[in-house]
Amino acid sequence: MARRIRIDQIGEFASDQYEQLLRSTVFETDKRLKEESPVDTGRFRISWAIGQNQQIDYDAGPQSSPSGINPPRRLNYQQEVLGNVYHISNSLPYAERLAYQAWSKQAPNPGWPDRIAAEMAKWARSEADRIGRSA
Repeated sequence: MARRIRIDQIGEFASDQYEQLLRSTVFETDKRLKEESPVDTGRFRISWAIGQNQQIDYDAGPQSSPSGINPPRRLNYQQEVLGNVYHISNSLPYAERLAYQAWSKQAPNPGWPDRIAAEMAKWARSEADRIGRSA
């Protein structure tokens, strides 16, 4: 059964739906970057960080462990809000080599962050279209 929304509530409903999509997109992108990160000590995998309206420099440090995927690490904000830009970055000195060069045997497919970004952008556009049709 279709949800009934009063005409004066359509804007708020749509805004809420798009904010949920934003959160889902940011978290899923973070998760996929971590899942596909090459792992030796695990430091690279858990050094991904999310910044609001800026790229964040973050190093999880040598205490890192190669096991598991950690929850998203928001460093300068509490919750995703429409109108902001979110940057998921890894500022370790060797991050670019792992991501874009065949520098490590654990990372044989250079460019995987760009592939993930393209896939997530396509998914987010599709979901936004779906929200637009249902609002």
